[in-house]
Amino acid sequence: MAIDLAKADAAIAASSPVLLSEAGSLRRIPLGPGLKRPASFYERFDDRTLFYDVFRDHTGRHVYLIGPMALNLEPLIDALVIEGRPSGRRAKPRIHHGVQAEILRVTLPEGDTHLAFGLGGQDFEIPIQPNRSAVLAGDRVIFTINKDNALDWIADWARFYVAEHGATAAVVYDNGSSDYTLEELRATLAGVEGLAKFLVIPWPYPFGSMNDVFDGHKFGGHWAMFAQPPKFTHFFRKYAMRARSILNVDIDELVMSPFRHSIFKAVERSPFGLLRFNRVWVLNAREQSGPPRHRQFVIRKKGVAARDRGKKWAMAPRRAFLASWRAQPWTHQVKGWFNLSGSSIRFYGYHFIGISRSWYWDRTEQIEFDPKLHIRDPLMIKTFADIFGPEDKQ
Repeated sequence: MAIDLAKADAAIAASSPVLLSEAGSLRRIPLGPGLKRPASFYERFDDRTLFYDVFRDHTGRHVYLIGPMALNLEPLIDALVIEGRPSGRRAKPRIHHGVQAEILRVTLPEGDTHLAFGLGGQDFEIPIQPNRSAVLAGDRVIFTINKDNALDWIADWARFYVAEHGATAAVVYDNGSSDYTLEELRATLAGVEGLAKFLVIPWPYPFGSMNDVFDGHKFGGHWAMFAQPPKFTHFFRKYAMRARSILNVDIDELVMSPFRHSIFKAVERSPFGLLRFNRVWVLNAREQSGPPRHRQFVIRKKGVAARDRGKKWAMAPRRAFLASWRAQPWTHQVKGWFNLSGSSIRFYGYHFIGISRSWYWDRTEQIEFDPKLHIRDPLMIKTFADIFGPEDKQ
């Protein structure tokens, strides 16, 4: 059985969040504050989290503070002076207002266990979490954020990457699943044959809105997504710096190669340690009834019409010398990492419409196969047969 990294030491999955006082008046304010919005927007909007975590970098010399977009709080963050404790050393952090994320790095003595600062009339003293990259040293890691995706889907997702690409570890940030417990999620991952280790990280913060009425931002109505974009940098800097290679894929995404190559081996051999590739939508059409599984969906549109606009990426973190301290892995690219290799045509990320408990939009509508528009993808059919075996139609 796969080893639960947090079983021996629960602190491995712990974090040090920094939240504005519930009793105070200072809050993050949405863009277009005067716009009329449904109550659900404000239920999803994170108005109090400054930083999701405070932790040492893998060298021990620096401390990272990673959080969601500051918005109106940005001037206060820019003015921060941080004090290390017990050393008493005061320092201005280097600040990067990244892509839907705040990335701060401050140099503090390695003996400091806490840091302190004041912001907007509130005082904070926060434990500094240790760097955890050693637990994934040498591993080929898949990682994702999850909320209430079916446990069978999660098992199939991990099983696929172990069998097809040689993944040795899986890391799941759980964003408040309520359909099952974290123990049930851990038991699912523990039972994946061939997986060596896994880690479930509680990530209980508001996910944010994916369909806001304000469209003046470069991301349009998706500007208010909070919980997902910063977790890429969080995982990269806190857990993955000694990993052999990492791959960011959601539960509804399976990467395939016409040559049946491993995405991990490919990025490890790439000149810059970074590999990007296109995605293809897999339509919500199947011949089986009953609960859906990845292997049942093999129909896509023909030609370029199947393309999903978003790319995906894999990375070899030990090549981080090609990146600045502010390098930011994001949903579809990695900012601040030197890379001249462009996008690979040897891999495709198959994106399954029918495999999702989507946070906000309905993906349950099914389509009928039309031979003029659609194709049964032979690569998916062959790969699924090899990994999952034949499936009886119900």
